[in-house]
Amino acid sequence: MDLVQRLKQKVTTEPPPVDITENLETLQFESALTEEEKALLHLRYRSHALTVTACAQATYFTVVLNEARQLRRQIKSPQKKTAKILQDREPKDQVKVGILGCGRLGSQLAHCLLTYGGVRPKDLKVSTRRPETLEYLQSKGVDCFYDNIKLITTSHIVYLCVLPSQIPSIAEELKHNIPPTVIFYSLVSTYTTKKLKQLLLTSSIIHPEFTWRDDSHTNTWDCTLNVNAALENPDTVEMTCPIGYKKSESINLWPLKVRQSNAILLYDMVYTVTTDKSRTLHVTSFCIVQDLMEINSGKDSFQEDR
Repeated sequence: MDLVQRLKQKVTTEPPPVDITENLETLQFESALTEEEKALLHLRYRSHALTVTACAQATYFTVVLNEARQLRRQIKSPQKKTAKILQDREPKDQVKVGILGCGRLGSQLAHCLLTYGGVRPKDLKVSTRRPETLEYLQSKGVDCFYDNIKLITTSHIVYLCVLPSQIPSIAEELKHNIPPTVIFYSLVSTYTTKKLKQLLLTSSIIHPEFTWRDDSHTNTWDCTLNVNAALENPDTVEMTCPIGYKKSESINLWPLKVRQSNAILLYDMVYTVTTDKSRTLHVTSFCIVQDLMEINSGKDSFQEDR
């Protein structure tokens, strides 16, 4: 996937762009802050790091889910590799992605999915109270509207990017209309997986757990960059790895129960077609491990080039 490819890029010999304001203290963000406000600067790094990590990991999961769907389709309808099929390179049965809520986090996630997740604009839908503000996404071909039920009934995976205060009313609206095949991926940190299952009346929920250490803000998080720009940096991609490849700097290591829930959802999706436990396990593990192996090999070559 495109995100993994960031780890395979060689370091360019071109000098980085020069920031002419670097040594001008009066033009720095911190110059306008009081001493009390400066003591809270770590919260700025925390917010930026969590946003970048959340978007990167959601993008990774979308890629894994899409690969599982492609393999499931091949198992269900095996085809010989004729010249005609080889010419048709565009994958079929692409994952349909929905984003519920498109404020700062939702819009950043949408850009990540389009840039790094291999999601086509026609396969991405956004439901938000003010779709008219998403002109950029609409110009790309993304369907933006305000109809939450339409969103969940036309998507394979729905990312919850709403405010915590909106969850109860949204759950009440959706809970009796949720298709059994849709997966909810919650980026609402204040609601646990157990609570979301109770509110939405579904068990197909993924909720990443983030851990912020006291020294996490000392890592190389550049708050001046948006999420897409931040993920151009191979070191940043390493720090957002969901399995915690770069454990010393990662702000998030998926606990065992989160890894298990992700694997179970993929397993169930593939098993509905294969009905063969051994084959289903093989496909599921291939989808999850393949990109992590690419990250590993890409990181090694990246370090060698440096």
